[in-house]
Amino acid sequence: MKSKTVKQLAAFVFGACLATSAFAWPDTGWTGLANDGLWTSSGNWSGGVVPGGHAGDTNGAIQIDAANGWSTVTIPAGTNVICDAAYATIYGPEWGVVLDIRGILNCSWYLAPVGPTSVINMYTNSAYYAEGLGLGNNWWYWGGAGVTLNMMDNAQMGINYLFWGGFINLKGSSVLSITNGLDQSVNGTVSDATRAINLAGGTMVLPAGFTATVNDWISRGVLLVYGVPNDSPDIVIDEANATWPGRTVVYTTATNGIILQAVHITVPRTSLHVGGLEQAQVFADYPLTTNVNVTTSASVSITYHSTATNVATVTSAGMVNAVGVGSATIWAIVGTFSNSVAVTVSTYTNQAVLMHRYSFSDNPNTATTVADSVPGNSPTWDGTLNGSATLNGSQLVLDGSYGFVQFPAGIITNLDAVSVETWASFGSIPNWAVLFAFGDTTGSTGFNYLSCQPHTGAGTVQTGIKNATTEENPNFTPVLDNYTNVYIAAVFHPEAGYCSIYTNGVLAAIDTSINIIMSEVTATGDPYNYLGQSLWSADPYLPAYINEFRIYSGPLSAAQISADAALGPDQLMGTSTHTSLAVARSGANLVFSWPTSSALVTLLSSPTLGADAVWTPVAIPLTVAGGNYQASLSGTNATRFFRLQQ
Repeated sequence: MKSKTVKQLAAFVFGACLATSAFAWPDTGWTGLANDGLWTSSGNWSGGVVPGGHAGDTNGAIQIDAANGWSTVTIPAGTNVICDAAYATIYGPEWGVVLDIRGILNCSWYLAPVGPTSVINMYTNSAYYAEGLGLGNNWWYWGGAGVTLNMMDNAQMGINYLFWGGFINLKGSSVLSITNGLDQSVNGTVSDATRAINLAGGTMVLPAGFTATVNDWISRGVLLVYGVPNDSPDIVIDEANATWPGRTVVYTTATNGIILQAVHITVPRTSLHVGGLEQAQVFADYPLTTNVNVTTSASVSITYHSTATNVATVTSAGMVNAVGVGSATIWAIVGTFSNSVAVTVSTYTNQAVLMHRYSFSDNPNTATTVADSVPGNSPTWDGTLNGSATLNGSQLVLDGSYGFVQFPAGIITNLDAVSVETWASFGSIPNWAVLFAFGDTTGSTGFNYLSCQPHTGAGTVQTGIKNATTEENPNFTPVLDNYTNVYIAAVFHPEAGYCSIYTNGVLAAIDTSINIIMSEVTATGDPYNYLGQSLWSADPYLPAYINEFRIYSGPLSAAQISADAALGPDQLMGTSTHTSLAVARSGANLVFSWPTSSALVTLLSSPTLGADAVWTPVAIPLTVAGGNYQASLSGTNATRFFRLQQ
C-alpha cells in the first residue's frame, strides 16, 4: 500500500503538468494522425506504439486528448487492450473527447477522464477491468466534474474503487461492479449536482453493507430510475443475492421510462424586496412517486419564464431576481407540463436601529460581564467574559489563547437585516480566527450563522452568511494582521440580496447574489453568539484589542458607515433632523460641512431643481473637524445642487 500511495502522488504531479508541459509526460499520447480514430492504429499514438497492444506494455501514463481533428477514440469489438505497466493510468478522455469501448480494456491502475463534456461509451458485450475509475472526481484533477459513462446492454465493468463525480447510465443488462468502495467527496466543482447513477435496466454491485448508503443516495436524488430521482418504490436493494454473495446488489423493477404526470413550482418567499434573490424549486409527480425535487436534475429540462421582467427576472437555473416594484408570475415549463407562482416586489423601508452597544468601559478589576449601553438593555443583553478575556478600562483584550465574549442567545433572532460595527487592533492573526459569530453549532461544526473572519485560510478577510447547508462570503485582501484601530462594518441585507464589508468607512467587498434569508440563519434561534470565538471548534482564538462593538437591526447605509468611521468609537451619530449645509472653497475643491449632531449624513446632488430633479448620493469619504462633518469635492464648471438626507 505504501508504494501505491507514492505512485498516486506521482500521478498527481504528472496531471499538474497538463498546463505547463514542464516535464516529459505522458509515456504516450493520442495524436490521431492515422485518421481512423482507432485505438489499435499505431499511427494514432506518439512514438507509434499502441498502448496495451502487447504483453509487458511499459506505458505507465497514457493521455487521450483531442488531436488532429479526432475527438472520438474507439477500441474496436474483438480487441483486448491490456495496459499492464505498473500503475498504468489512462488520463482521459479529456475535455470533450469520447472514448467508445466496443472490445475489452484492462488497466492495472485507473481510467481518469476529465469533463465536463467527456463521455465513455461501453457498447454491447464490452468490458472494462481495472483497479478503479476516476469519473470526473479523482486524485489528479478536482475540477473535472460532469463526465458521463454510458454502459449499454451486457456491458461489464469490474473495479475495486470509484471516484464518483460524474453521470453513470446503466442500461439494458449492464453490470457495474465495485468491490471495495467509492469516494463521493465534494472537491472543486464536484457536488451532487454534477453526479448521478441512473438505473435504466442495468445492475450495480457494491460492497456488503451498503444499504444505508444507497438509501442516502435515493434521499439525495443522485440515484435515479430512468432519469427520475427519489424513486424508491422502483429500486431494489439486495444484500443476499445468490449471484453476488456477500455484496449489495442494486437494480430497478421498472422496465421503461417513467412518465411525468405534473410539475409544481415554489419559491421560499412570494413577497420580495427590490434586489432580493430567491431560488425557485420545481417538483414533479410520477406514477409511483410524487413531489420529487427535480430543480437540479440533469434528466429533467426546465424552462423558466417571468410575465413581468421589469418586476422579477428568472435565470435558466431558476434564480428569481426582484428588480422593480410590482407583481409578476413565474412559470416553470417541463415538456407539455407547466405551473406558476405569483410574487410581489416592494421597496425595503426599514432603517438601521442601534440594538446593542458594548464600549468595554466596565471596571477592569471586578467586571465579569460587558454592559450593553443601549437604554433598557442591561443586564438582559450584557455579554460574558470567558477564559483569558480581560478589560483594560476602555478596551476588550483578547490574547489569542482562550479569550472571548459570549452574548445572550437570540441576539439577532427576528431581524431581517443586521449591521455590525467595531473598532479593533489586531496582532498576528492565525488562519480562520473569528472576529464575531452569531449562530449555532454541533460542537464541532458551525451552521445557521453570521460571521466575520479577518484572516481566512485562503488569505482573505470575509464575512459569512450561512444556513444549514450553504455559505455565501464577500471577501477581500489583504488580511488585517497587525492593523491598528481599524473600523470594520459588516452589513447583512439578504432582503435586498447583498452582504457587504467596509474598512475605515470604505466599501471593501460586496456580494450582490445573496440567496440566504435571515429566517434561515436564525432557524434554530442563534443560541451561540461570540466575539473572538468561532462556532467551529477547530478554529483558533483571536488576538485583538476591541474598542467598541455595535449591532443594528436593519442595513446601515454607505453614508452612515462613512459618518461613523469619521466619528470614531466613542461617539454615536447625531439625532437632529434640522441642520444647515455650509460650503466653502478650498483651492479647486468645494468643502461641505454640517454639524455632527445631525442625523442627516447622506450628501446628495442634482443637476436641476424642481420636478425634474434627480438626487443621487455623492460618494466621498467624510472627516470630522471642529464638531462638523466635512466632505471635499473637486469643483467643475457644471451647475449642481446639493442637499442632505437621513
